[in-house]
Amino acid sequence: MSGSGYRDAAEKTKTLTHYENKNCKRILIVEDHQLSLVLLKQLLGVHGYEILETPQGLEAIDIARDEQPDLILMDIGLPDISGLEVTRLLKQDDQTKTIPIIAVTALATPEQEKKGLESGCDAYITKPISLDNLLRTIESFLSSVPSAVGSLQIDRSPTPSDRF
Repeated sequence: MSGSGYRDAAEKTKTLTHYENKNCKRILIVEDHQLSLVLLKQLLGVHGYEILETPQGLEAIDIARDEQPDLILMDIGLPDISGLEVTRLLKQDDQTKTIPIIAVTALATPEQEKKGLESGCDAYITKPISLDNLLRTIESFLSSVPSAVGSLQIDRSPTPSDRF
């Protein structure tokens, strides 16, 4: 869809590790801010998640279709297309509509959160991110216990020294 060459590159970079470790949950991070991307990758990698990444919304659609991640962390302010529009497109696509999408954004107003949830995001987390809250939210979607998708209430109470 995006013409980014993702599919060719993905075929060249697939490793045996992915095929051998089917129990490893895969998270697609869609984030254009390099520092946020690096921090999320490191945090989630340390917790045993396999990470797919892109700074582009259109490429995220291709990756989600091809790789079928277990969960998507979606920034809203992307350079090529709004993360809300990417979410709408993914939720309308039979191949990707069941993948949980968590908005991770600096857009912190109640109106923005409402728009995010209406676009199809399953949860909405604002920056700066509480690491405990992020990990709890991810686990709520990836655990074997069915979650209440669409009705998850996020605890926004501040916790000391766990924000970035």
